[in-house]
Amino acid sequence: MLLVFFRYLFAVIYHKYCIIIAGIYVNRKLRSTSYYVSLSRLFLHDLSKFSSDEFWPYAQYFYGKDKNAELFHRAWLHHVAHNDHHWEHFIVEYPSVSKILWDNPQLKLTIHPMPDQAIIEMIVDIMAADRSYNGRWPDPLKKDGWKWMTDNYEKYRLHSNTRIKLTAVLCALGFEKILPIDFDWNSIQYSDLTNEDKFKLFQLKQLAQINN
Repeated sequence: MLLVFFRYLFAVIYHKYCIIIAGIYVNRKLRSTSYYVSLSRLFLHDLSKFSSDEFWPYAQYFYGKDKNAELFHRAWLHHVAHNDHHWEHFIVEYPSVSKILWDNPQLKLTIHPMPDQAIIEMIVDIMAADRSYNGRWPDPLKKDGWKWMTDNYEKYRLHSNTRIKLTAVLCALGFEKILPIDFDWNSIQYSDLTNEDKFKLFQLKQLAQINN
């Protein structure tokens, strides 16, 4: 039991360390634009994992002998509800469809837009997860340099404006080649995004032309 506790505690703390590193990297890459993630978000990232609702269910599921899938699922729902860097947080019906969502792309859902900083934190989280759990940072120079993003990008159920922003940020960071589809920058102009958002995305387009 003690070993399970410390193994999971180390995993969470190491992931939070990787979050800080990835966040600083992303902020530096995006410094010529209006996009960034605040230091407070980076330091408070995944704080709910230390709560009683999440810590032991996660620890037992990943490192214990007795894996309780239902208890882990309830912990996951708690985590999503308390952390807006997860895209699932913005799906109104998520608690009732969470177990079937990935395999049913035809589901009709009510999806709200993600705030800009939540989008950046999501990107940072996926980058840090690759490093802390798979042992490597995403590599923008290789087409297969970020397999998780390549494999799951189209499975994310996002508001249309969130998808535009997510894709534009990924391109600005130099990850255009890992995307499974080409991004149409004209989609920004035809969207219902505000003029302020469109200007911010134009900044990303300029950076993407440099980094890809």
